[in-house]
Amino acid sequence: MNKCKRFHQFIHTEKGNANTAIIDFLKGDLFQVENDVLEKFENGQYDQIPEFIQSLVEEGLILELEEGTWVPGMNLAIDIEDDTPISLELEEGVDLDLVRDKLKGQKVAKILFYGSNAPESVLPLVEVIQKEKNFEECVESTNVDGDFAEVDEFFYSFNKKYNSCWGQKVAITKDGKIRPCIYSTIELGDIAKDSVSEVIQKMSEEYWILNKDKVEKCKDCELRYACFDCREIAYRAGGELNAPFPNCKYDPYKGGWSD
Repeated sequence: MNKCKRFHQFIHTEKGNANTAIIDFLKGDLFQVENDVLEKFENGQYDQIPEFIQSLVEEGLILELEEGTWVPGMNLAIDIEDDTPISLELEEGVDLDLVRDKLKGQKVAKILFYGSNAPESVLPLVEVIQKEKNFEECVESTNVDGDFAEVDEFFYSFNKKYNSCWGQKVAITKDGKIRPCIYSTIELGDIAKDSVSEVIQKMSEEYWILNKDKVEKCKDCELRYACFDCREIAYRAGGELNAPFPNCKYDPYKGGWSD
């Protein structure tokens, strides 16, 4: 019986215009290969792509099997529930008593407190993590240059449904404004005047779901779900919520990275 080569079950591939992303969720690694090379691999034309086959063997990405043998596929159906607890961001100076009163009925997973004097507690049993507010540091850390961090299945699945930064996040700045993130210039409500539940409902319908499938250029990229996205940077640069991310050096139409 003829032998064939197949990706192992922890591999997921995402095809783009020029390249295909190969994601190894077992090791958290991400690779790119030209579409025509992957097509030859899938068609069993191994003698035409010996260097590619050797690289797959070295990375431990493939299995050699009898022709017709079934290999279970990668399951990316992680259930990201719509009622998953939100991540709450607070800026130092915000009225904490008002926050406690207005968010009594909300499920909150964690609180990021941006300032120098974080309270020990804001909501019962919810961890408070102190952070320094520094948008320039945020900008520097979100450059897309091909040096991806470990890609895990939850992050990848979350990005297929939500924006990687704004998804299931609520921020309240010291002026009481409710925003998509602590750095955002967009005002969606006022903690003192508006129904928090109604504002969160609007966020879930319009802002949380701004994933890469809705972003110009990114929607055509094979790397889009493995990539972190800052909509605030894109919004400030392009003036639109779905503006392309300006700090990305990848061209998905040519399949290449710029210097």
